[in-house]
Amino acid sequence: MPDYKVSFTERSLDDLDDLPDEAFDRIRKACKRLENNPVPDGKHIKKLRGYQDLYRLRIGDYRAVFRWKGNIITVIRVLSKPDFQKKY
Repeated sequence: MPDYKVSFTERSLDDLDDLPDEAFDRIRKACKRLENNPVPDGKHIKKLRGYQDLYRLRIGDYRAVFRWKGNIITVIRVLSKPDFQKKY
């Protein structure tokens, strides 16, 4: 049984709907892996500077922005790398 629960905001689901099926599946699986270990590792998962509780998960050319509070992980946005760099 996973230690954490991953949920998606309406905005992140809209982001996922706009992606090709292959990218959608890869991102969904990567986000589900957060249920086992959302701890920043400096490579794929990093805490975002300037934000109290936001993190990013690197998935190829995409970035999932998530909030981690207690055992709840909420995926807020899923963006391409260039869009991520503009917003965060």
